[in-house]
Amino acid sequence: MAPAGDASPERSILRARARGEVSADESFEDLYRLYGPTVRAWLRVRVPPPVSDDLLQDVFLIFHARWGRWEFRPELEVEGARPVLSFLFRTCHFVLRGYRRKSGREESVEGLDAADEGGPERLTRSVEAGRALELARRLCPTEELGVLLPKLAGVPAREIARTLGLSEPAVDHRFRSALGRIRKALGAPRGGKRGH
Repeated sequence: MAPAGDASPERSILRARARGEVSADESFEDLYRLYGPTVRAWLRVRVPPPVSDDLLQDVFLIFHARWGRWEFRPELEVEGARPVLSFLFRTCHFVLRGYRRKSGREESVEGLDAADEGGPERLTRSVEAGRALELARRLCPTEELGVLLPKLAGVPAREIARTLGLSEPAVDHRFRSALGRIRKALGAPRGGKRGH
């Protein structure tokens, strides 16, 4: 039982998970129910609902990858801390920043001359990208998805590494591994390196 003055639902979930009273999946679901509406509302103020719902899922995919390696002791020693909420809002900022960067690039592509970037080709690329993301969600483990989605959205490897508590080479490795799975599923040849 939590001591008096320590009644935050997040803290109760963290304590139960640290003691092994609930599984990682059960505690993740509890945190999703607790903070999903808050994160959704924060995103909906900034982007339209269809986009905010997609970004919400990206935020929680990243959190799920981190949740498996969460260190409970430091967070439980700080009275009044809400480390999960803090992590989710930092992740929202990164995911939203990546989405806006990607959107900015897409807008600049649409402004190009039709001879350089025709509508049908752009539509085909968009459909192919959507298919690749669906494959990624099916084929890639959560630790790879936690890197793939923000990296594709334009978040730098350095920021992803800092957010997930990884090294930059680990981020790059997971990203390449996820791309390899997608290429294999699409039957695409493993070509040369492409600049990012």
